[in-house]
Amino acid sequence: MLTPHYTPKEVAARFRCKVEKILAWIASRELIAIQAGSNQNGGKPRWLISPEALEDFERARTTVPAPKPVPRRRRNPAPVKSYF
Repeated sequence: MLTPHYTPKEVAARFRCKVEKILAWIASRELIAIQAGSNQNGGKPRWLISPEALEDFERARTTVPAPKPVPRRRRNPAPVKSYF
């Protein structure tokens, strides 16, 4: 059984961005896609994105929240000697 592949339009809807952005990610090889259509006679390429490639792309772009800052310990002030 074949796994379903996504079109750039479906991925754009998922990420809430324009299709041009998805095509730019494909062109820069950030997002791996398969050219399914024949690009003969100057026709538009038809890209298909596998679920595995989409997972890899999401994993590469996921950020890790910054760790909470560790509270600094206060030093006890040095005792002050009074000579007067």
